[in-house]
Amino acid sequence: MAFVLLVVITFLIITILYSKQKLQREIKSFENSNNQSNSTSFQEERSECFTVGFAIPTTGNGLGNHLFYYAGTMYVAWLTGRKPLILSSKSTKLDQAFDLNIARKDTNKPCPVTRFIHQYVYAFNANITDLTKVEANVSIQVTGSFCSWKYTQPIENQLRHKLRFHQELTAFVEKFLSDNVPRGWNTSTFVRVGVHVRRGDFLSNWAIDAGFTVASREYLNHSMTYFVERYPLVQFIVASNDIGWCRTNIKMSSFNQEKVKITFSVGHSTVQDIALLAGCDHSIMTTGTYSWWASWLAGGTTIYYKRFPRLGSRLWRWSRADDFFPPTWIGMN
Repeated sequence: MAFVLLVVITFLIITILYSKQKLQREIKSFENSNNQSNSTSFQEERSECFTVGFAIPTTGNGLGNHLFYYAGTMYVAWLTGRKPLILSSKSTKLDQAFDLNIARKDTNKPCPVTRFIHQYVYAFNANITDLTKVEANVSIQVTGSFCSWKYTQPIENQLRHKLRFHQELTAFVEKFLSDNVPRGWNTSTFVRVGVHVRRGDFLSNWAIDAGFTVASREYLNHSMTYFVERYPLVQFIVASNDIGWCRTNIKMSSFNQEKVKITFSVGHSTVQDIALLAGCDHSIMTTGTYSWWASWLAGGTTIYYKRFPRLGSRLWRWSRADDFFPPTWIGMN
């Protein structure tokens, strides 16, 4: 009788232990399933909202400004690890020149949004590092000019890879340069220097009052001399929104005509001119963001006009020359 009772008790104990272990496994399985579900939900929310976007203004800002909008967005994406996008499904001025591979949306909805206003014009904003603290389920929208080499330098390789001209622009540049090789010159024996001269709108009353400037004839002669003194044969490719002024003020008579040739880009579009300037070995820029990007895209040595913006002007107060012009570029008056 005692033996039978012992067997019954043992069986009950084993049954209880087994049931307890089974219950624990089921609880753990439920918790894991629930955690996985929550994690998946968070990842879906993060993937949709973990972005940085720029709403390109509908005002008349030109290609140079649009390139800085793009560079600023790509910089914040690099800084925060977020997905970059343009907050517009419409074609932009960037699309006229480049084969951009970037996501587009008309709105940040349904995501909550943190907005970052750049504030400065030609300067770097150190407060941009605060964007690394924005929660992953909140989108970032940036506005402002982002006109500084400090945004392009950390992501230079990425930018150069992404900013590829359309094939038809590349073909245009190749044909123009081939058709305009100076007679008797071999392409391997001379350098091309792109010269962009910004005038036009920068001579309007509002621009002068704000602090925009235009480069002088003396500056152009000085900067061109820099290259003439360093290379045996130099071809200058001149593009401008005032080509008539350039023809009058950029003179072959200032140089040895056997060693220097000047070729003017006439009747070409804004995107054709920037592609052409980017195809040169070195650059002379005058003022503005278009000049800046033409020089950056070309690489090589860049000479820039130091008297931009005008000292003491409203534009000058919102700018820093050390932030706008890369330290490797050479400033002249």
